[in-house]
Amino acid sequence: MTDHLARLCFDGPGSSGSYTTHAFSLRLSGVRQPLDHVVYLHEVHHAALNDVTAWGSALHVYARLPGDAGQQFIPLLDACRTTHESLATFASVQIASARHGALDGVLAAYPSYVPLYEAAVHLLSPVQGPNRRQLMANALARLCMQTPVLEEIAAVGLGTFRLAAIRDIDRPDARWNWFARQGPALAGVAAAAADRALVTNFDRATLDSDESGGDLYTSTDRSHDEAWDYWEAAAYERLRAALSAGGARTLSFNGHQDGSAALLALVAAEHGDIGLRAAMSGEQRHNDAALASSVLQQVRHDLSGGEPYCAVLLPPAGIAQVAELAGGDGDAMIVDARPAERLAALYRWPGEALPERLRVPGGPVVAVRVLTDHREPGSVIGHAVLETPDDLTALSGFWNGRGPLAVCVSASCLADRGWAKRWLPAFTSAGPVFVLVDIEPDRFVPAWARDGRNVTVVGLDVSDTAARRTALMFTADAGTIWWLVVADDVTVRLMAEYLRGQLGSLLSSDAQSLRAVRDAMTALVSHLLATESFTSFDALGGGHDNR
Repeated sequence: MTDHLARLCFDGPGSSGSYTTHAFSLRLSGVRQPLDHVVYLHEVHHAALNDVTAWGSALHVYARLPGDAGQQFIPLLDACRTTHESLATFASVQIASARHGALDGVLAAYPSYVPLYEAAVHLLSPVQGPNRRQLMANALARLCMQTPVLEEIAAVGLGTFRLAAIRDIDRPDARWNWFARQGPALAGVAAAAADRALVTNFDRATLDSDESGGDLYTSTDRSHDEAWDYWEAAAYERLRAALSAGGARTLSFNGHQDGSAALLALVAAEHGDIGLRAAMSGEQRHNDAALASSVLQQVRHDLSGGEPYCAVLLPPAGIAQVAELAGGDGDAMIVDARPAERLAALYRWPGEALPERLRVPGGPVVAVRVLTDHREPGSVIGHAVLETPDDLTALSGFWNGRGPLAVCVSASCLADRGWAKRWLPAFTSAGPVFVLVDIEPDRFVPAWARDGRNVTVVGLDVSDTAARRTALMFTADAGTIWWLVVADDVTVRLMAEYLRGQLGSLLSSDAQSLRAVRDAMTALVSHLLATESFTSFDALGGGHDNR
């Protein structure tokens, strides 16, 4: 999935993003926060649209099928690009505008998206209220993607299906273009019908919260969730009636669910488990913690500017040599631990393969990272490996307070319980221990909630040269070990929302709790921004697909 044709990309000279049905990757400049938010929200909407539609279910499956069957993925993706990009561009700009004010010209660096945005604005112009316009855009795109594609696949088989079997009017982009030809009046009619239906079944408070000139935050208060769901479904059905009269075979609002279940059963029978997860329920989609978890499972933040950093394995060295490589008095000593598979993904190694020495059995790799001159353009990250816990203990003794010393172990390492049991005593003796969260929080936070553990959380703004980044620190054991997320402000907010939803009154905030580890923490965050090619929450695999 590395070819750009297999992705939905939002590319420009500044922040950019790309989405596949596996996850979305963000390269945020950290300079213009409103633009970063547009890019982030753009990719989130790509993921959300696929997760609730028949065409999206087909994309999810064919993106993972092996051999010739998987070749149908690109034709399926090509048939829905306009629908996807139109919704993602319109919705992301509108939501970001609600927070930052008018964003006139925000798409200037992305000229290919301007016509799509302007066409969507025109199409939705009769719809009153910012939230209703947003819901109408969702309904239009959803209806375009709710086609009989799953029925056709089930009828002919996974390997036999071809896009040519789907009539033009039953392909997403052809439907979007059909709506465009109808002009704005149809959206206005559908909105008026939905308004009437809502007032009949609910009070006027929901409509009144979405007055023209208002903002999305007022109208999307949780108290209005049920009413707005009803409004969107009513608008969808009015649009569906018009499209059906135009000759299309349409599905109900959630009409993809049975077909998706049947398709997954067919896939399982022929190919076994291909890594797709069950769809979120309607209740989960109104649960802030569940929604935050769903996005976190799919997001990847690129910190290296495109290609992963180059890395080399340094020759075996004595403790004194490793210490000298790390720097002199006042410098920080950071010891990193990552699984070998994660190192293979994080870096480009000589010969494009992880050195065999790092693949030997024994668990994750513990190393000191240093910038080296290795005749490569850009940063080359040298790895001086510590073979045993005794090596770390000796290094800590030799360092002897010349500067901050911290251990950064990724959460994915802790899945190897035998390795963790061997190394954690040496880690905690050496200095502050920070756990870089690179796995789904669903893998550990619910256990804290069940055990009644009190968790302290602290958010931080950090600097990456001229860029703005954000970090979140939290501890479940009174500061013995700190868990760390380094990303952008949206991801950090989502993680904080997830923690609040899972932990409730067990969660508290206390900036003073970081006092004892502040110097080590500051050095560590700078170290990660300079040497970690990306951050994500999928290091254990299977965490970024949410059907």
